This record gives sequence, structure tokens and C-alpha cells, in this order.
Amino acid sequence: MLGAKIKILITTLGVAGFLLLLAWTEARAIPSFTRQTGMACNACHTVFPELTPFGRTFKLGGYTLSKSGKSYEFPPPLSAGAQFSFTNVEKSMPPKTPAFESRGNDNVNAPQNLSLYYGGKIYAHLGTLTQGNYDGVSNKFLLYQSDLRYARTTTIGDKGLNLIYGLTLNNNPTVQDVWNSTPARSFRYVFPTVGPFPGATAKIDNALGLQVGGIGAYAFWNNLVYAEVSLYRTARKGPFQFLGAGTVTREMVDGFAPYWRVALQHNWKQHSFELGTYGMAVRVFPADQSRGASDQFTDVGLDAQYQYLLKKHLFSAQTTWIHEEQNRDASVALGRAARRSNSLDTFRINLNYWYRSGIGALGGSVGYFSTTGTRDALLYPGEVPLFGSRTGQPHTNGFVLEADYLPWDKTKISIQYTIYDRFNGARTNYDGLGRNAADNNTLYLNVWFII
Repeated sequence: MLGAKIKILITTLGVAGFLLLLAWTEARAIPSFTRQTGMACNACHTVFPELTPFGRTFKLGGYTLSKSGKSYEFPPPLSAGAQFSFTNVEKSMPPKTPAFESRGNDNVNAPQNLSLYYGGKIYAHLGTLTQGNYDGVSNKFLLYQSDLRYARTTTIGDKGLNLIYGLTLNNNPTVQDVWNSTPARSFRYVFPTVGPFPGATAKIDNALGLQVGGIGAYAFWNNLVYAEVSLYRTARKGPFQFLGAGTVTREMVDGFAPYWRVALQHNWKQHSFELGTYGMAVRVFPADQSRGASDQFTDVGLDAQYQYLLKKHLFSAQTTWIHEEQNRDASVALGRAARRSNSLDTFRINLNYWYRSGIGALGGSVGYFSTTGTRDALLYPGEVPLFGSRTGQPHTNGFVLEADYLPWDKTKISIQYTIYDRFNGARTNYDGLGRNAADNNTLYLNVWFII
């Protein structure tokens, strides 16, 4: 049995390695953003996908900065990517769950996904970063993260203060954000798609991702103050339908959901610091419902990011806290929740360090995560394999340890270990079926490259 697992792992790594060798010549031919701007990858990224101050300005400017100065790019700014992964869970998972089918505690995804990106200028001041995915786990094609922008830059007053302003059309609240401290683009940048995950998530914390479409207006003044207001609705039908292509709608939004974002940034020498707030108010129908009464969720988040970037040494830290107030009148009426008023609190912090050596960038991250909330035995039921909560509580916390190696630009090898101290409300027998939090500790190997 062990020998068979080792053979599977070696085969997966061999396939990934072979494809990486094929991509070696292409790795020197830079991806679409680099081809468009003529700048090295590390101008925009510390270690991708984390952005540098210049990378944030490039994104806010609509992905349109170009060395050619032409209104459009030819050939079009296309890139492709792939991820291969191996996931090992401490104790075997059920072979079939509502979220995925498992091979126990050793899962090889070859590929985990294949991606096609349109990243750069479309025409003049209009640009995008749009990602289409083939999901190797579900065997489906879908439109993944998408951010379409129209942006302009101007100067104000005699001192020539800079103002970037524009519009964004996207399919995941916070995917348009330029700091890596808000949910859509935050650590962990790679993660198992087959594995244990907690039963409670705030709506703004990727719960609505790919299922909604939204349009917003933003402004960034003097490289200091950022403000944005957006409106989202379900992308199941209507003008936003294309933004949810290939995704099953599990969270049906009732009407429109406003989103807001305010941030202060200060750059000095090699340092950069950001402090901000973001939030969303959304009404969501209970599962399998699309009309009638809906539940109300109000999310308010605080976030911060610090970067210290030298030529060879890179240090960064990100943190966020999200408080969600829930009014579950509709769920109570259907017998799916015991309490009308609930709350959920999420906290995450991660520290990152990388060293740019002669053989590539090496480094890693240490992260801590915590989710707490109101006890509700109907909302968080027990005796559900892997995902149940014997205590009726969503409490989950633990650590993520990750080591990364980038042998060349746009190729990343990550080894990640997630340690659960508490899972869905308890350390031991959390699901009422004998499973412990530590049984969900997960080893995850990911090979990711983009050409």
C-alpha cells in the first residue's frame, strides 16, 4: 500500500518536472505583463502573486502601462499556467463528501488546474486580468478570478498631486484590491482543493467568489488614500452572467450587495505600510432557495500590510480581521438555524521572508488563522463526517507553515503544512464521530508555473 502511494507521488512529480523542463525555454520568454511593460517580474511582485508598490500602481492603472505606447497590444497579452499537487491528510477522509471525492488521505491532482490568462491592455485605458480554468478535481471549465478595469491618471493643483481613478468589473469581492491582506488575494496563495475545511466562512471571505458580478468606482490620491464603492449581484442571469460562467451558484444574493473599501498607504525608501477597512452588506437566500425571505449579513473588516523590500532580502506581513453580523430569519423559518441573530469573527496574520539567490528565490511563510462565532446546533450540526460540529460551534484555529522555491521567474514550488489546534468547535471528537482536529493536519505539495 505504501509502495503504491510512493509510486503515485513520484509519477506526479515526474510529470510536473517534465512539463517544467518543457517550459524552461518559455520561462525566459516572459509572461504577458512583462512582455507588455518590458519590465522584469520582480518589478511588480515580491514573489508572485504578492504585489510590490509598483505592481499595485500598475493594477490600479488598469493593467495598461505599455512600453509600446500603442492603443492595443499585438499579439494579445495571453499567458498560460498549470498547477500540480499532492495532498496528504493525517487521517483518511471519507471517500465521498458534498464538496469532493477523496482517495482517502493521499490525493494526487495532475493537474490541479490548467489556466489561460488574458493579462494586460485591451484598448487604450481599458485592461484586464482574467483567468479561465480547467479544474482537474471537478473536471470542469470555468471563468476564475476576473478583474476588468477602465482607468485614467491625472494631476491636481500646482503641486502636481497624482490621482488614479477608474471603474472595475469583477466576480469576487476584494479580488480588485491591490493589497495582499484582503481575502481574494491573500495568503495562502495555493491550497488543497481536496481536504478538510472549516464549516463557517464570512460572506466577504470568498464565500461569494465566482458566483457574483459587480461594478465599482475607485480613486487613489497621491499614492496615499484609496477609496472604492461597488455593487454586486448574483451572476446567474442578467448582464453579469458571463462572470459566473462554469460556476454552480450556491449563494444566491437577494438584490444588490454594496461593498466599500478605504485604505491609507505610505511608502518610504524600501518600506511600505497600509492600513484599511473594507466591508459588505448582503442579503442571501437560504440554500436551494431563490425567492421569498432572505438572511442578512453585514461584514466589516480591518486589514494591514507591511513590506520591507531590498535587492536580495524581501520581508512582508499581512493581517486581517472580519466581523460578520448575521440575521437569519429566513433560515430559522425553514428550520435550518436555531438563532435569528448570530455572529462570526475571522482573524488571520502571516509573516513572509524570501531571499533572491543565484539559484532562484527561496523563502517561506508562517501564518495563523482563527474563526469563532455564535453557537447554533442547527447551523453547525454534528455527526456529519469530516465537516460536522459536535458542539454546534464554528471555532477553528491553527497554523500554516510554507516553504517556497522559485528556480526562475513565474515558476513556484511550495511545500505547505497546516496544523489544526481546534476544528469546528473542538480539539477532540469534533464531529461526534470520533475525528479529532489534529486528524485534519494536512501536508500539501504544489508546483505552479506560468508562461
